[in-house]
Amino acid sequence: MILERLVFENFRQFKGRQELVLSDSRDRNVTVVHAENGFGKTTILKGLLWVLYGRDGLMGTDGQPDDFEMPDRILNEGVAAQASDPTRAEAVIELAFKHEGDRYILRRSLSLAQQLLDPKKTELTLTVMRDGQTFRQDNPQQRIQSIVPDGIRKLLFFNGERINYLALERSSAEVAEAIRQMLGLQLLETTIADLNHQNVRGKLRTDLRAQPTSEEKRRLLDLQDRATESLNEHRETIQQIQRNLVALEEEVGKIDAKLSANRRVHELQAKRARLGKELEELRTRKEETSKKLAKLISEDGYMLFTTDLVKRGQDIMARLRSEGKIPARVLNSFLSELLNSETCICTRCLAPGTPERAAVEGLMEIAGDAEFNNAVGALDHAIGVLEEGARKTAERIRELNVERLEQDREISEREEQLEQVHQEISGKDDDEAKDLEARRSKLLLDRDSQNAELGRTEGRVEAAQEELQRLNEEIRQMGERDASAELAQRRVDAVEDCAAILQRILDAETEDLRPLLNEEISKHFRKIMDRDFWPEVADDFTLRIRKRVAGSAAAGQESEIDAALSTGQRTVTSLVFIASLVALASRRSEIPTIVKGLSGADYPIAIDSPFGSLSMFRKDVARYVPELAPQVLLLVSPTQYDGDVNEALESSGRVGKRYYLSFTGPTIREEANPELVVGNQKIQQYFPSQDEEFTQICEL
Repeated sequence: MILERLVFENFRQFKGRQELVLSDSRDRNVTVVHAENGFGKTTILKGLLWVLYGRDGLMGTDGQPDDFEMPDRILNEGVAAQASDPTRAEAVIELAFKHEGDRYILRRSLSLAQQLLDPKKTELTLTVMRDGQTFRQDNPQQRIQSIVPDGIRKLLFFNGERINYLALERSSAEVAEAIRQMLGLQLLETTIADLNHQNVRGKLRTDLRAQPTSEEKRRLLDLQDRATESLNEHRETIQQIQRNLVALEEEVGKIDAKLSANRRVHELQAKRARLGKELEELRTRKEETSKKLAKLISEDGYMLFTTDLVKRGQDIMARLRSEGKIPARVLNSFLSELLNSETCICTRCLAPGTPERAAVEGLMEIAGDAEFNNAVGALDHAIGVLEEGARKTAERIRELNVERLEQDREISEREEQLEQVHQEISGKDDDEAKDLEARRSKLLLDRDSQNAELGRTEGRVEAAQEELQRLNEEIRQMGERDASAELAQRRVDAVEDCAAILQRILDAETEDLRPLLNEEISKHFRKIMDRDFWPEVADDFTLRIRKRVAGSAAAGQESEIDAALSTGQRTVTSLVFIASLVALASRRSEIPTIVKGLSGADYPIAIDSPFGSLSMFRKDVARYVPELAPQVLLLVSPTQYDGDVNEALESSGRVGKRYYLSFTGPTIREEANPELVVGNQKIQQYFPSQDEEFTQICEL
């Protein structure tokens, strides 16, 4: 999961639309947001959690707000106070990110009306862009949980001043759970929990509808008018979005033309144009292949299920042949001619009443006719056709699947090459090219956002049409009384032996991962601390630091004990533990496991006040920050960032994007500075105002 853009709209102190485009460069993977305390750093972190998990993301393990007062008041207070229609005033956060080759737009919104009614119930949509196509994801929250499970969010998006709790003994259970969640073992835990569940009850629901009245009819007619109005508004929105998409494509085209004219990057731009065309052709070919496969399966797929039928038919035919029952050895038409002529082929008389005639008449019972033999031949042919058809269908399906896999490989290859072109242009020592490329990337993000909005609006059109159809039907059936009931009952028996086996597998898998994790932790730890310490996850999953001391064992020998950790040391240990888990998660597919289908996953890390409790370790941790994860977002105050931290991060050359928060309001904290100093640049970050209070995100 690589974050691309985080957009706030009327979320808490962020009034209007504010956006944060994160650096996605592999070599410059750190995005820094500078802000005085109280300007909105924590709101950015909480906004990220809110868009991913809703109100639950704002809560701690105790169910209480976590560093976020009044979590039920999401909409900007100024916007809420001025709203004339509570259904139209809303807070929105939109997150664009990449995951496993697909691109996603996640959007969560909360209207003022819903905030007053129940702020837990937000509107959530997830749009997926795959192979050049855009579609809405069903069950968006479930999909987000599969990408970033709720159990690991505190390890990825956290307050740096409070993360040291992981290195406390009481956190051993959470450490063990973090290992299981991050490294893909939660499936076993979930299965065990399901198997041990003893109280799955049947559920009965009955809903009887009362006889409609004239008042009810008026209500339905009002709803019908509102549904029609809403449908028309959504259709107008679709038309506007389509116009916006055309304009964005034109802007991208203009930038491409300028990049083509730039002598330093024109070859790269030409390469991008060629790769883009090849990618479009590959996606078209893949779509055609998928259509062929779907058509083949729909028309001839049944043949794949005839194998047993053909085998049984062949066995039956072989048995009947071995018994001489097919084909018929003599035809009843031939026997009839003999009986009619009363003469056998051996010239014996077949007169009525003779034993010879009786013998020939007996043959009539087992003889067949020409139609019987024709049917046997047709059956032979049909079995052959089914057998050959199943073989050819299976072979053609394999060919199309191989073709589609090859197209997937080529598509991934072109996408990687296009990403490489983007990285190379962004890294050129040419300000014009960099600015154009940054603008181009932003326009593409805007295009994705518009496509996502188009998908959402089309879904609203569909919902409005269905609602309108339902209302029309109800109005037509006003005189009828409808009663309906739904009965659903399911019983799940706990299989204790199976649960016990899975528990042993889970324990063994977790234990097998512990040495790998300790090795990773030790490697990361040495990059920060060079003392005679080493960290480890103990047998009981306590996260601790060990050290050697002299004198307690035999003369001249040393013994090992747990080191008493300061707050700063616990913070460092916790950060190293998280970084090690992220690193192992990235190469999870390389680690042997009994759980099939596990793949590696990249995770970003976002930290609020990352250096607040580090004291003497601030400079070493700052130097190590870019290695915490493939992508890092730091939310820092000047007092934490200035000095050693600034020097260490700047010397690393890994800061890809930098922002600051500008605050407008009546007062700021006494210790806050109205000006922000970054390098040799002074920036006004506070603007006094007695009329309004809000924060803006500004790029440096």
